[in-house]
Amino acid sequence: MRSDTVRARFGRLVTEAAIRAGYDLDKRGTKAVLARDMGMTETAVGRMLSGQTLPDPWAYERIAQVVHLELRDLLIESGIASPEALSTPSQTGATGVGSDSITPEDAADALGLTDPVAREMVAAGLERQRRIQAAEREADADAGGSATAQM
Repeated sequence: MRSDTVRARFGRLVTEAAIRAGYDLDKRGTKAVLARDMGMTETAVGRMLSGQTLPDPWAYERIAQVVHLELRDLLIESGIASPEALSTPSQTGATGVGSDSITPEDAADALGLTDPVAREMVAAGLERQRRIQAAEREADADAGGSATAQM
């Protein structure tokens, strides 16, 4: 699947859902309101709606909430993820017990992501989270341990 197809499909899906949710996108200032509600810039929302770009992964959940879509439906219908990729372990029979660490590439494969942009977004999101957790551990260590450890 080509990345421009995913971007275009995502943009159309969010545009249609935003209109159904009551955003009159032809009215001046409405994209600014939508952007505020999504926690994004107006430029980013405009580029997303026109199919030029995909938002950062952190924004998917908020976008889905704002336009009244299920996150799962947003990801599947736009082509970012397959239904199988979003199945829970109980749905697939996997337990995860004894599983080895995986790379971001392994995670993208496991999610069924073939789009290069989506794969990059998974890797970037995982790296960002790794950095956040490392900074939190460092801050806890500097503060003498976590609040739980101090009790």
